[in-house]
Amino acid sequence: MSFLAIPTQEGLFTTIKNGKSAEGEEGKSRLDDEDNDEEDEDDDTENVRLIPRCSPVPRRRGQSIFDETAEYMRIQASLPARKGVLFADTTGGDLVDVKEFIAFDSGDEEDDARWEEEEAKYRKPQREPTYLVQPDFNAPTGSALLKAVRTNKVEVEQISPVESEPLAFTGVVRVLSISFQKSVYIRSTMDNWATYFDYPADYVQDSYDGETDQFTFKLSFAPPYITHGSRIEFVIRYETADGDFWANNSSMNYVVTLLLSYDDDSAQTNMDLQQPKGILRPPKYYSMEPDYDSEEELEKIADGARASNSGIVRPTPVCPVIIQPEIDIELIEASATT
Repeated sequence: MSFLAIPTQEGLFTTIKNGKSAEGEEGKSRLDDEDNDEEDEDDDTENVRLIPRCSPVPRRRGQSIFDETAEYMRIQASLPARKGVLFADTTGGDLVDVKEFIAFDSGDEEDDARWEEEEAKYRKPQREPTYLVQPDFNAPTGSALLKAVRTNKVEVEQISPVESEPLAFTGVVRVLSISFQKSVYIRSTMDNWATYFDYPADYVQDSYDGETDQFTFKLSFAPPYITHGSRIEFVIRYETADGDFWANNSSMNYVVTLLLSYDDDSAQTNMDLQQPKGILRPPKYYSMEPDYDSEEELEKIADGARASNSGIVRPTPVCPVIIQPEIDIELIEASATT
């Protein structure tokens, strides 16, 4: 049969008889076979059926899920009891139990004082910082200030801290009086010009000297810019009827830096500078030179050394003479030709 040939139906089926096996047929007596031949032939023809050769062999049916569950429960019941974990919510209880404690006064002042003393031993001391505002530029003075005012029409004259406000400082601005109507504004920032604000400066009464006027302003550091190294940058705008003029420290801006220091840091620095004293004696200085009892002996020895040195003849330096070798050119040429 080729690979693509379709098998015939004769080879696919086999005939069997229901209710009769080979062993049952052999057990019949020969007498019954001879007497009932006709009846057997009729029954065989009626009970014969065709089944495919690939039909699976009937097997015994397994237990149902109910039977397996019952068997499992029976085995578990026969085993000894084991410890289990149950949560409160499975039994209808609460998973959280909240208890509140109310503080009350003991009424004993001695106990309170003792507890405060014990807490003070382990409490970290509160350090109070000392603030210092320091300008990062040098304001011109004298003739240099007057020259800058005449050139730029406006210039910062002075920066000074405020005693009652350690985070604040004041400044004085000198302007050239080119018109009667004038105003000065301070544009400052603490976040590198991400944001800025304009503050008006106040005119200083009786500050006119025939050529210039003075204005004063006040700036202050504010949270969160109160840490060590925080900076305030500002520029000056001078508005007049003839136009606006700016002063920005030669395009570098005026900068004031905040510095922080602590008292305990300075004390610790002073302690480090002090040289610790030991209980041992300092080591004795040993010298290879002999010890002299008096200065007279030392002078005698020095005089003797001078006298001995006076009799010594020191050699005079002589310049060395360099001798140049003589070269016979004729001999060299003769040897070259040969």
